[in-house]
Amino acid sequence: MIKNTFFICPNCGNTKKFKVFTSNFQVIEQSPELRIREQESGVLPNLRQDDNYVECQLCFKKSAYDLAVDLGKKYTAFQVL
Repeated sequence: MIKNTFFICPNCGNTKKFKVFTSNFQVIEQSPELRIREQESGVLPNLRQDDNYVECQLCFKKSAYDLAVDLGKKYTAFQVL
């Protein structure tokens, strides 16, 4: 898992709280203003090794990891003046 990857929920537009499931499991909180992660839980082993998704903590929608990352890259590429 890339440490500074920024996520956006494609369902509700949440940019703050997510659960990330890859080979590990982690809960993260992000700052949309700073476009970085503010807090991360400790990495826990994911018992279901084939999982590869991000779950929004507001709408509980599961999204493909790559989709949430692509949206996050587009979000962080724009500079708000």
